[in-house]
This record gives sequence, C-alpha cells and structure tokens, in this order.
Amino acid sequence: MKHHSLVVQPEAQQEVDAIRIYQNSLDPKRGQRFIEAFEACLAQLKANPSFQKRKGNYRHLRLHKLPYRVAFEVEEGTVYVYQVRHASRKPSKKFGP
Repeated sequence: MKHHSLVVQPEAQQEVDAIRIYQNSLDPKRGQRFIEAFEACLAQLKANPSFQKRKGNYRHLRLHKLPYRVAFEVEEGTVYVYQVRHASRKPSKKFGP
C-alpha cells in the first residue's frame, strides 16, 4: 500500500494548538483525546486520502468521535492539511462546508 507524504500548513497547526490549549483548559484528558484523534486522522490521510471532494479540490475528514473536521487537498502524492475547525462553525468560503 502506497503511503502519501503529509504537510500540515502552519495555519492548520496553529488551529490544532489553539484547540488543544482550549480542551486542556477544560480537562487535560480532553486535550489528550483531541491530539490522539488528530494524529489518527493524519495517519488515515497518509494511508488513504481519497475522500469526497467538497469544494474544488478540497476534501474533508472528521475526527473520530469529535466535532472537528480537517480540510485538505491531495496533489501528486502529497496531502496538504489547510484547516482544522469545529463542525458547528460557519463553513469556510474557501474550503467549503
């Protein structure tokens, strides 16, 4: 099975860090659960990123059992992660619903 390379853009990493800090402020276990779900999502994207396109070439994947979704794009064997946001937030004009 071919694995794709993965690039988490700085803006997406900042969002992950902010979510982790917020979740840790509520309960450290929640922060840890978020990070574990995000890392599992990245592993899934590396193994098989062929999810439905949502807007243009952008695709989304929800974190397992958490209300966050990852917006990403696949180009020539590389997965680019652009955004991590709560699913109840207003959809992004750039990345779609």
